[in-house]
Amino acid sequence: MRIVEDRYEGELQSFQLALRFVLREARTRTIRLYTGLSDHRIRKLWRRYCGGARGLTRHRGKSPHQARYFIRSVRVRMEASVLAAAYCAYGLVREDQAPGQPQSQPGLAQGMLLSEIYDYYAVVAQTPAVSFEHAVFLSECLREGGEIVVRRCGRCHGHMVVERLPVRDRCCDHCAAHRGPAQHPGG
Repeated sequence: MRIVEDRYEGELQSFQLALRFVLREARTRTIRLYTGLSDHRIRKLWRRYCGGARGLTRHRGKSPHQARYFIRSVRVRMEASVLAAAYCAYGLVREDQAPGQPQSQPGLAQGMLLSEIYDYYAVVAQTPAVSFEHAVFLSECLREGGEIVVRRCGRCHGHMVVERLPVRDRCCDHCAAHRGPAQHPGG
């Protein structure tokens, strides 16, 4: 009997996570990736529990796919850095991630962490500049270690999201705004 209960508990966790993602307006592809549910079951879940009520939007089309989104403005860069710090703290992302290193496959545990981290971020940010879908994409980008990475600020040692091959100084926007240009040793 325990085998059957375990099977249903796993399925229930998948549905609960899918519902959390739906309430955050995630796309079907993202929900499928983290829950393993089929597209049909996800659409059915949407219609049954969220279809039109609650003022939620059903986003269609491609998920975010441009990493440059996270460095396009100071506000987005700072909020992406807050998310990146939380991802590092909970083990979703490693600071020293090199491109091409194998990464763990998305699953229920990672999906729950992403959801909880985003909830905290949304409370702190009050009017988030980064949507849930973009937050999920940020975690994928940082785990891949391709175009953008997590580094530490040279001054305050806080986390920051930067281009892999930066053209700017290695300090966060907060330090740059409050302390003026970086002083290089010996110069």
